[in-house]
Amino acid sequence: MYRLLRAIGSLLSRYLNRQTLGAYPHPAADLALMSQILKPADVVLVEGNRRISTAIKYLTQSSWSHAAIYVGKCGGVDAEGRVRAFVEADLESGVRAFPIEELEGLHLRICRPEGLTPQDARHVVNYVLGRLVVRVIRTEGIVF
Repeated sequence: MYRLLRAIGSLLSRYLNRQTLGAYPHPAADLALMSQILKPADVVLVEGNRRISTAIKYLTQSSWSHAAIYVGKCGGVDAEGRVRAFVEADLESGVRAFPIEELEGLHLRICRPEGLTPQDARHVVNYVLGRLVVRVIRTEGIVF
């Protein structure tokens, strides 16, 4: 029964993560400009273009379907050598780090916490990256 439920969940998450059909109605963010002004621990609101994004926006009555936290170069690099500067929770992948290029063509907004010291920002980034490491360790079957 568990295998069946897991298979159904996997199929459903793949379906919901596909892009919606039709034109994307909002202006895309300038990623080059964003790269220059982002600071660690900034939250980037994303108006996604996937099926699940539409459901989230409808249910929350918001323009934004999900959020990512900017961690800068601390997120490492992907297989193509791109800096994984953001961390988000994804329906299929769980908590994951990804490069800014994945936000290409999307409507974005930067939210910067007021009064956050650089030391506090480091604590936030370390905490977020710690969640990423826990997920990797759990999927690899390593137990401490």
